[in-house]
Amino acid sequence: MSTPRSRLLPATAALGVVALTAGLASPAAAGDGDQRHGPGNGDFTLTILHNNDGESSLLPTAVDTDADGTDDAEYGGIARFVGKVDALRRAAYVDGDRGKPTKRGVVTLNSGDNFLAGTTFQASQQEGAPFYDALAQNLVRYDALGVGNHEFDFGPAVFGELVEDVKRTPFVSANLDYSAEESLDGLEQLVPSTVVRERGQEIGVVGLTTPSLPTISSPGDVEVLTDLAGIAQEQVDLLTEQGIDKIVLVSHLQGLSSEIELVGSLTDVDVVVGGGGDEILADGSTQLFPGDADDVYGEYPQIATDADGVEVPVVTTPGNYRYVGQLAVTFDADGVVVDIADDSGIKVVTDTGAEAVGTNRKAERTIEQPVADFEAALAEEIVATSEVVLDCERSEVRGVEANCGNLIADAHLWTAQEAAADFGLDTPQVAIQNGGGIRGEIDQEAGPVSVADTFRLQPFGNFVAIAEDVPVETFRQILEEGAFRLPESGDGAFVQAAGFSYTVDTSYPARDADQSTGEQFAPGERVRSVVLDDGTVLVEDGVSVDGTVDVAGLNFSLNGGDAYPTLENTTIGVSDQQSLENFLVDGLGGVVSQADYPRGGEGRITIM
Repeated sequence: MSTPRSRLLPATAALGVVALTAGLASPAAAGDGDQRHGPGNGDFTLTILHNNDGESSLLPTAVDTDADGTDDAEYGGIARFVGKVDALRRAAYVDGDRGKPTKRGVVTLNSGDNFLAGTTFQASQQEGAPFYDALAQNLVRYDALGVGNHEFDFGPAVFGELVEDVKRTPFVSANLDYSAEESLDGLEQLVPSTVVRERGQEIGVVGLTTPSLPTISSPGDVEVLTDLAGIAQEQVDLLTEQGIDKIVLVSHLQGLSSEIELVGSLTDVDVVVGGGGDEILADGSTQLFPGDADDVYGEYPQIATDADGVEVPVVTTPGNYRYVGQLAVTFDADGVVVDIADDSGIKVVTDTGAEAVGTNRKAERTIEQPVADFEAALAEEIVATSEVVLDCERSEVRGVEANCGNLIADAHLWTAQEAAADFGLDTPQVAIQNGGGIRGEIDQEAGPVSVADTFRLQPFGNFVAIAEDVPVETFRQILEEGAFRLPESGDGAFVQAAGFSYTVDTSYPARDADQSTGEQFAPGERVRSVVLDDGTVLVEDGVSVDGTVDVAGLNFSLNGGDAYPTLENTTIGVSDQQSLENFLVDGLGGVVSQADYPRGGEGRITIM
């Protein structure tokens, strides 16, 4: 291990915009001019433009900002995002403010989740169509891309297609070993770290991916290593031994608190760009997407303390191409961070207000227009009418009974029951739907339901499957895994139910399982009752009966996704989206009724 660099960021140093979180020391706010570090001959200002969790949100969102019924502002969209990055990049190079270092450079980074199942991905699957997300990333001109969990949602081979189509850009992740995965082994762009050369300077970029990847996605034979601190430090040390004294960690750990905690075990990392949590880092002067002001996590940047007591800025952005992060850090000749510019922060992608910017015409023509045309065609195919608003928001389907979850779980149970005999399988009595597999993330308004809506809600292309003769206690532990974080909402393992009802008492011990492998260390005791719709009791007073149940669900879940117990199962050749569409048309006769799917549910799940 190299000797840690001496870095000048004492608690009294002026850091420009600093952020506070519970448990973190507060550096002094920027004061008068004699506190600030003056420009030195060897100073170099590096502007890091960054984003994360783009998740195939390539089309803009029109917003009625004054409630007059007319959309009068536009946010996001890959064409305007590219325009925003280009504008910020130009400004960073030509910034001529007095007192600032004359040596300047820019790197553009991304910390993962570079595409997502849904209509954009379906558009890319049409004959002759390009991989639209790859086109987008090429136009942004990233210097390095992180690797998130959604890259593997369709398996490693599809991720490999993205890598090959994103020309000459490295994908960095030091804790993923691709050597046993034939579809990825040998792709030269998949690296643990990379070096970006910018204006005569060398910037090291190290990547990390969430260790929970095997249970929340489908990485195939990719080995996911879990010693994040040791693996990252090894890469950092290799870079410092090469004389590289400016190092950025790009990590996708599903929440900024994980990045902040990790910094405490590292040395010689200058900046961390996190992903997966969608945290909003802003202050009162930051222009935001409408409604985001209510969800601000803290100021930009957050400040963590490394193993040597050195303060390290940690940043992230909300996803969906609605923001570009801009962190301008100044290094002295020894590679020591001596200043963070006051204008650092997240910059909203919009056509209105102080942050307004134009669009990139090539992105409009080659990406947004064909994707919009594809989605418009799907939106015109109406398959049902809903008499009720369907509660499909993330916090609802991942923590409480929601009529949206009931509808989708019912769809998969109906699909499995209709097909079971054709496959020589028992007819399942129950179905489970993990909350994380419901992707709408906005309520489905009452009215027409289109094919586009079904893709929005069930986009992953997982298949309905049946597991026969599942021991009741094993089935119960699936429900326990979904309940282990309650009463907090937001865990993708939370189980929406069909064919049964269950009660959870959060005062009892939760299931303890390895979130990377699903290995159970201790069973949960929170699920106190499980009753089939026909009145058969499976669990009473926290005790499972000695028997079995036939279970339907998506193959991702029955194969141990979300750290569920793994069940031997048979897929029946119907995708998640097809199952929902067929149920709406044939199972419900084209009508989602208020009586069958009331808002707030019908008592399938009780949480105490």
